[in-house]
Amino acid sequence: MEPIRHNDDAVRKFGIHQAVHLCRELLNKGLTTSIHLYTLNRESASREILQELGLWIKKPMRTLPWKSFGCNHPVRYKETVRPIFWSTRPNSYVFRTQDWDDFPNGRWGNSSSPAFNDLADYYLFYLKGHLSKEDQLKMYGELKSIVDVQNIFVSFISQQPNQNGIKVTRLPWNEQEIGTQPETSLIKEQLIWCNKHGILTINSQPAVNGASSTDPLVGWGKPGGYCYQKAYLEFFTSQKNTESLRQLLPLYPRLSCQIINHNATIDWTNGESTMPIAVTWGVFPGSEIAQPTVVDPLSFRVWKDEAFETWNNW
Repeated sequence: MEPIRHNDDAVRKFGIHQAVHLCRELLNKGLTTSIHLYTLNRESASREILQELGLWIKKPMRTLPWKSFGCNHPVRYKETVRPIFWSTRPNSYVFRTQDWDDFPNGRWGNSSSPAFNDLADYYLFYLKGHLSKEDQLKMYGELKSIVDVQNIFVSFISQQPNQNGIKVTRLPWNEQEIGTQPETSLIKEQLIWCNKHGILTINSQPAVNGASSTDPLVGWGKPGGYCYQKAYLEFFTSQKNTESLRQLLPLYPRLSCQIINHNATIDWTNGESTMPIAVTWGVFPGSEIAQPTVVDPLSFRVWKDEAFETWNNW
């Protein structure tokens, strides 16, 4: 404290950092299920603490199903469509598309060569968001086998303490240390089964059929609307499981699937190889149907490099 004791702003930030660290340690160890904060004259510090912990409930409801950073951007504020792949890594997506002259509005379209920035600089800019080796060891333990890895994924989905008594609040594919998305609770048991059986899920969403736009789990957009989602699952798995999946797919003609390995020597889909598919859409009074989230095969080929590279951050 001595070097900053005359700097009020630095002292406030230091206090917030310490409070977040203490609260997170109490919550992750399961020592308490809640925290209580109070302030005498300023609410901003308490609000920042809750925001850092992922406990701040924002009002109004989400305008889009993904986190937008573009409200003050001269071009990005018009953006209304994104690929689903970066839904848990919004900083990465914003960084990789920051040089675009225009952003999708209304529909994603059929782009033959999406110009995504290289990831190298991203890790320099956002390195502060990564867990330290010490914190990783506490949260993940020593990963000596596939079963160890599966157990970490299961702990993350279930949000139950691991064998060290620590909650797994993030995986390397998640930028924020806030656990799973609220809607994950609707398919939690199915995801736990998948991960126990070697299907390591990194992104998912449940099927939704006409939920109110004010629904606390899956709602978005202005009041009076209805939200829809196709079920979506993205995962790593073994080649053996992959071959079994391909053999079963003809039995489910309404199921779309894209399979790719780390060097793209395997790149297969049972659908259109370039056509994007809307997986989230909404119907609102006086508005055209909104399609804010898509599965785009071309963007998936860009994303796969980032997804595989992320294993190296573990």
